[in-house]
Amino acid sequence: MRTLCRIFVSFCLIHLCICATVFGQESWTMERCISHALENNISVSQSYLKQRSSELQLKQSKMNRLPSVNGSASQSLLDPMNTSVGVNASLNLFDGFNTENNIKKSKIELERQAIQVEQAKYDIEIAVIEAYIQALYAKDNISLAEKLLETSEKEMKISEAKFKVGSISQKDYSDMAAQYANKQYSLIRAQNQFSQQLLTLKQLLELGPEVDFDIAEQAQSDSDFEVPSPIDVFNEACKVYPEMLNAEQQLALDSLSVKMAKSSYYPSLSLSAGVGANINFFDSESELQGNNSLRLSLSVPIFNKWQTKTSVETAKINSEYNALSVESARKNLYKQIETACKNAESYQAEGKALEASLDALEVSVELAQKQFEVGLIDATTLLVTETNFAQTSISQLQAKYMARLNYLVIQHYQGKHSF
Repeated sequence: MRTLCRIFVSFCLIHLCICATVFGQESWTMERCISHALENNISVSQSYLKQRSSELQLKQSKMNRLPSVNGSASQSLLDPMNTSVGVNASLNLFDGFNTENNIKKSKIELERQAIQVEQAKYDIEIAVIEAYIQALYAKDNISLAEKLLETSEKEMKISEAKFKVGSISQKDYSDMAAQYANKQYSLIRAQNQFSQQLLTLKQLLELGPEVDFDIAEQAQSDSDFEVPSPIDVFNEACKVYPEMLNAEQQLALDSLSVKMAKSSYYPSLSLSAGVGANINFFDSESELQGNNSLRLSLSVPIFNKWQTKTSVETAKINSEYNALSVESARKNLYKQIETACKNAESYQAEGKALEASLDALEVSVELAQKQFEVGLIDATTLLVTETNFAQTSISQLQAKYMARLNYLVIQHYQGKHSF
């Protein structure tokens, strides 16, 4: 009975170890990669911290409406018996609307920082998408290289048998051996490229070296997607793309900066009050001498060496400069969108043309292989046909993934993202 229990326990332990190994090697989908990056990427976390700082700045700008109160105490060094204590308060009644404009500015800064958080998310998402698509392409390239190597290995064995019986020349045999070695090199290179892409993706996800990371096999994408008009994508992007929203907020800030610079033209009015007393703690016959004050102060700017005028003109120049920057950003955004749309269309058309060519080349390769086996053609003719097939296969694979990548970039500009 004990023996059976031991066997059962051993079987359970082995089963658990196998399950742990299998589940440890997880395959990540693109959606999971994006979600993980948004939660763990350092740039996104830093943007959230800046947003919290902007919230504090807004809170402080509102608190500036309140009066300031200070307590004071002093001890005379010439008369050790004399001590003075007091409480002073001051309230800014009017400062040329500078306080209210500063509150508005802090609100816009907070909104801008929220947009910066979205921009950081956009940037990390598109970086993950590009890395993931490149990794998928590299992974499929390995499969293609393995198939080509398998075919070359079979042909190498046939060539070796033919050479031994004298059916083919030394040159044909050497050509087939060189082709086989080249296919081995192509496979190793494809595997290295895939490893590099996985490393790039892991770094974007902030994953440690101990994580056994792999990407999931994605369903074949539909190559018949409809590419939208660049102007339609641009109009949508202007409404949702953080870069453009941030530029619009900058214009609002510039308008406030001009108003805040002009506030120095206005007089300022403040109210202050104080309560103080002189106390002699060692003289029982002394009386408490009070010192109370209530003041209303008005300050009228008359001449400050053109500093206010210079500040106003500088703010206006900055506003005009940033307006031109916004226009430049709009043009660059449209250029990027138009390029993505044109690339999607081009790669989509290339993929369809190469797919038709690949079907024809596949038939040609099968015929050439049969002809080589019966000695109707030499190795050079076969290798030329197979080389064309291999190059077309790689080009078709690249066109498929590039079309998919550019289409995802277009959706990215339209605000169709994962967060």
